[in-house]
Amino acid sequence: MATDRETLLNMNTTASSGMSPLMEAVLNRYVLERNKQARKYTRFGQQVDIPRGKTKTIAFDKLSPLPKATQPLTEGVTPTGSAVHITRVKGEPEQFGNYVSYTDQLDFFAHDPSPEVLKYADLLTENQLETFEHLDAMELASGLNVFYTGTAASRSAVADELTVKDVRRAVTSLKRNKVQPADGKDYIAFIHPDVVFDIWSDDEWRQPHTYADTKQLYDGEIGRLFGVRFIEDPDAWVFRGTPFADKYDELTVVKTDGTKIYIAETIASGDVADFAGRKIWINNTSYTLASTGAAAGSNGSAYLIATASVTGKLIEPDMKIYPGDGGNSSGKPVYSTIILGKDAFGTSGDRTVQLINKSLGSAGTGDPLNQRGTVGWKGYRFTKILEQTKMVRIESVASA
Repeated sequence: MATDRETLLNMNTTASSGMSPLMEAVLNRYVLERNKQARKYTRFGQQVDIPRGKTKTIAFDKLSPLPKATQPLTEGVTPTGSAVHITRVKGEPEQFGNYVSYTDQLDFFAHDPSPEVLKYADLLTENQLETFEHLDAMELASGLNVFYTGTAASRSAVADELTVKDVRRAVTSLKRNKVQPADGKDYIAFIHPDVVFDIWSDDEWRQPHTYADTKQLYDGEIGRLFGVRFIEDPDAWVFRGTPFADKYDELTVVKTDGTKIYIAETIASGDVADFAGRKIWINNTSYTLASTGAAAGSNGSAYLIATASVTGKLIEPDMKIYPGDGGNSSGKPVYSTIILGKDAFGTSGDRTVQLINKSLGSAGTGDPLNQRGTVGWKGYRFTKILEQTKMVRIESVASA
């Protein structure tokens, strides 16, 4: 019986025969509840649900402050009133989704309902969460209010790690613009673990966390300083370079074999040349691809070709592969630490997310022996920066 990784990746060969409508409804509720508990960015943005049967456009309106009324009133004379200025930010949500396939054989080997289906639900929920968080992080990293560490004036010149002084400078900018705290009391910062390593080495960080009460309010929170609560986020945006084949910000390792690094994503034959001679990062280590670059394939058969054997290197399945041309001029990744104020961005709610089961035989004549089924998720997502001055991005390198 084949149980190697490639077989399992290409087709899940042990799965349940499908879910009853009741079971499917329960899993849908599970997805929504998990979403509510695990989401990071969404809770700090202005949320709007996507209504069914209405226009596809989502709009956020902002009322500009009125000018100060500094002129004294004249008795009996009605002064000129102020005009109300409304700024509208709008856009259209896009639909995203993913699915996994399963076969009929678990009908013979497992009880009903199969625990495998629940594992699929968990796997798909994680995938949906990571997808939406990635989309949110990508939008927030496009903001125009940027500070660079040290004396750098551009991303390519960034060469310093994040310090508490950089945080103070960003917070001052928010306060200068009268930005209210994201949660009513504090600003919220999303910070990558590699950057956490550096800021923890700063004496200005260590001292208040030695003597002050720093009760955590949020999952992943590492501390509070200068009115900012820091939430550690492995998915915080990192500027690593040009996407692979103009479509992938990252790739996923399946296995290695000599100079070959097999990946889970699809490489089309027309995209092979894009990988020639490129630098890549795996597990914080740089590698160079050969002139042949890659081999086309899908579902674990595609692979990258390194200039030297990677056997024995610390490269494990499921590790991520990133572009290695980097964010700065030296090719090093540049990390973004996002500090949010109230209503800095808007996002759609989670009510459109649903889990979908296509049971064995649901394809009709396309599956005449009732051998295949699928479980997947789909949902709409829309995230948009509403006011550039209500958020700050600090760009830094990391020593870790």
